[in-house]
Amino acid sequence: MKMSNKNNPIQAVKITQRDFRETPPPKSGPKPLREVTKELVDKLQSDIDKSTLELKQHFQSHPNVPAVLKVRLLENALAKSHRPDNVFKDNTCPIIGSADFGILLVSANEEGLGQLRQRVQSRAKTVQPDIAAIEEISVFSSEDRLQVRSLDDDDFGVQKYKIHLFDHLKDSQNAVVKNYFDESTANESLDITFREFSPHTRFHTVKAKSKLSIQNLANNVAVRSIEEMPTYTPTDYKLATSPVGPIDNLLLPDPTTGVDYPVVAVVDSGICRKSIQINKWVVGRKSFVPENLLDTSHGTMVGGLIASPSSLNYQGSGFPNTQAKLVDITVFDTSGSASEDDLMDMISEAVEEFPEIKIWNLSIGRSEPTPLNAFSDFGCFLDDLSEKHGILFVVASGNHNSFTSSKPEEEKLRESRVSSPGDSLRALTVGSMAHKENPLSASETGQCSPFSRIGPGPAFTPKPEVIHYGGNCTPSGSFAQIGVLSCGPDNQMFESVGTSFATPIVSSIAANAWKSIDGTIVATPEKVKALVIHSAVLGCNGYEYSTGFGKPGDIDDLLYCTDDQITLMFEVDVRHGLVEFERSPIPLPTSVQDAGMFKGEVAMTLVYSPPFDRSFGSEYSRVNISVSMGETKDVLDEKTGELKTIFKGKVPPLPSEKKDLYEINQLKNSFKWSPTKAHKKRYPQGTGVAAWKLKMESTIRAEEQNPATPQKTVLLVTIKSIKEGTNLYSDAVRLLKTNGWILNPVAVNVPITIQQ
Repeated sequence: MKMSNKNNPIQAVKITQRDFRETPPPKSGPKPLREVTKELVDKLQSDIDKSTLELKQHFQSHPNVPAVLKVRLLENALAKSHRPDNVFKDNTCPIIGSADFGILLVSANEEGLGQLRQRVQSRAKTVQPDIAAIEEISVFSSEDRLQVRSLDDDDFGVQKYKIHLFDHLKDSQNAVVKNYFDESTANESLDITFREFSPHTRFHTVKAKSKLSIQNLANNVAVRSIEEMPTYTPTDYKLATSPVGPIDNLLLPDPTTGVDYPVVAVVDSGICRKSIQINKWVVGRKSFVPENLLDTSHGTMVGGLIASPSSLNYQGSGFPNTQAKLVDITVFDTSGSASEDDLMDMISEAVEEFPEIKIWNLSIGRSEPTPLNAFSDFGCFLDDLSEKHGILFVVASGNHNSFTSSKPEEEKLRESRVSSPGDSLRALTVGSMAHKENPLSASETGQCSPFSRIGPGPAFTPKPEVIHYGGNCTPSGSFAQIGVLSCGPDNQMFESVGTSFATPIVSSIAANAWKSIDGTIVATPEKVKALVIHSAVLGCNGYEYSTGFGKPGDIDDLLYCTDDQITLMFEVDVRHGLVEFERSPIPLPTSVQDAGMFKGEVAMTLVYSPPFDRSFGSEYSRVNISVSMGETKDVLDEKTGELKTIFKGKVPPLPSEKKDLYEINQLKNSFKWSPTKAHKKRYPQGTGVAAWKLKMESTIRAEEQNPATPQKTVLLVTIKSIKEGTNLYSDAVRLLKTNGWILNPVAVNVPITIQQ
């Protein structure tokens, strides 16, 4: 692999007003997906009549308290253009959220249901496509609300439950619903507490005394969901650790005096105070656990792999030469678990106490996957905390043991999907890959570790985004000499495996990236996340659910280019409405051109942090930014016989298996609505492009108003020559500056010491 050249820093491109242009409005609305027949109208009216009858008793006793209906759409009606918002309006039953893909939630009262019944008879051209998109209307039921695994009598009085109320998107309506909930549960003798952790993370907790209490809650129209309060563990807490020998200052060197190291917060089981070598790297502590209840083996290993991953693994190939200091945040005791609400309290307090720490390592998870159709409270909480404090959480994808079972492959894949809080969209989620193998190991070197939880995340988001070394094991779980090495309690070296130990390696890289760019440019979580992911994209052959975009390189690979390539960073405030970002033309040096053909490779990584709304389930991300790089062509319109100008993208998304334009396939195959996207294309035979153009544009969800501020977006674009011995970097910088581009290096110095 070619080495990055520190004379070739990634170049940040200055954006100007000339980079934005207005776009024409769409010419017409969508055509109906099917004929609106009398049978369809009768069916929908029957659904409305049935729903009205089911809710009659509630509306008679509480006419001002809205209920909620489910609206199931046709499978091919998931796109924004098919949203039936001309049917479900404020004067009928307005849309207030979504549940699963293609299932909308609407707020309903008796008058609105009557108006809705009339509305579905409309023959207006603006309404017909909306009616055609509707498959079924029904009442949100107690079965929809009850999301508990079981109602075991032994749990009552002990098990804590979590209750979400519906958000009707109006303060006045929500106040009515909240009062109704409080009054209707007052006689249940329930110990209910309201908790608000962040703008998108608020719920009630309750310890119910009987099965009847839970069933009554499930019949309450104010309630959206009831579930057990989740518990979390260090992701590898139940895995064995094997002592290897003592730690010395060759395996874990002392910090070099005078070096300003980056610092990472380690939210875990604690770093052993008796481990002399690693404590030289600890610069702060906060513990929520009494001293006599500590088991620091897991947290100490995690901390070691942040402090000096390469030296602890004998300078093994592929381990980064990064180092970082540590703030020890202890949240797990000897039980090895903590409830979700307790963890949120502890992390909130720790972040407030250490606002200067920008990278937070969370090697924690659950024993079950996240659902495909909703994002977890913990993930949403991390998103809010990241936005408020400008920090990046680096989170483990989690571990599973499905590889040891004899279940059908499809079931094993379903059970092995990423766990919470690895679904956090603002976080950088890390899976594990094997760096060693033996004749009995379950994975080969370079493959996803057998225990590593895989993608996709909720709404088919790319989770994990990256992987790193977390070890290997046999089908029986043995990992001797194929695990990862780090320091453990009492100054001992330990060997173990798990995504817990891949995650801190990436945290170390991310912290060094932040430190390296801050001051040269303004460091942000989005820029650091983009740099880490883009480094992986450059070395990958495509996106895989198991390995994400691949393994990021060392810190030099994140910040500098090889001689045969150039990477440009665009930080763009993408505007909403009929405006798009467009940089054209993009001048390219002769080393990627041959007789008018482009011969080379283009890779792009896009990262942004959109507004979120948990009420919309799988539609949690409310803004989509799309990017494309290609050319504009004049083509003949066969219908009109006139020339029209079209843009054709030449760098497809990863993955690039787009089967059709249905929304569900765009979610799966090009990560529509995901705030992380990547594109890549290699043209060894060349492709004819007269003038390269780069475009970005915004799309907002159907119920959203245009946000008041543009969407800040980070885009990394790499152009690489496929010819040997070229000096594309210096040629490209010179050519871009000659054409008026204003460039600034992203990093000038990398403030680390590299252990040999």
